[in-house]
Amino acid sequence: MPINITMPALSPTMEEGNLAKWLVKEGDKVSPGDVIAEIETDKATMEVEAVDEGTVAKLVVPAGTEGVKVNALIAVLAAEGEDAAAAAKSGDGAAAPAIAEAPKTEAPKTEAPKAETPKPEAPKPAAAPAPQAAPIANGHASGERVFASPLARRIA
Repeated sequence: MPINITMPALSPTMEEGNLAKWLVKEGDKVSPGDVIAEIETDKATMEVEAVDEGTVAKLVVPAGTEGVKVNALIAVLAAEGEDAAAAAKSGDGAAAPAIAEAPKTEAPKTEAPKAETPKPEAPKPAAAPAPQAAPIANGHASGERVFASPLARRIA
């Protein structure tokens, strides 16, 4: 069974990174702990290590690619005794569902304009609450206490 290597999240806030360079080629054998690629973020360059033993069947993302999303498929490993060509084909199938999800997200966007057609009616009632919002902004002028820190009181 092929082993998919995905773009790692090097920090909790990381959403995408750059694949600086591959340190292995298709057909190379790797073992756990071998450094296979270098990933760049806006703050640092980190090395990606292989987590399983096998042969590099396919490098899905070429070196120098910028803006690779976290958890995106970047390479496929063939397990011991597995045909690398078959594993590479299996890896292509794993990338296809990620692409297939994109049209699903576009479908709701096309439905959004349908929801906008009733919106011209909605602003008419929304105009009435707008004047009510203005007195709320002046609520502290009506005698309510304004809570402020001691520093804010000194500055005022």
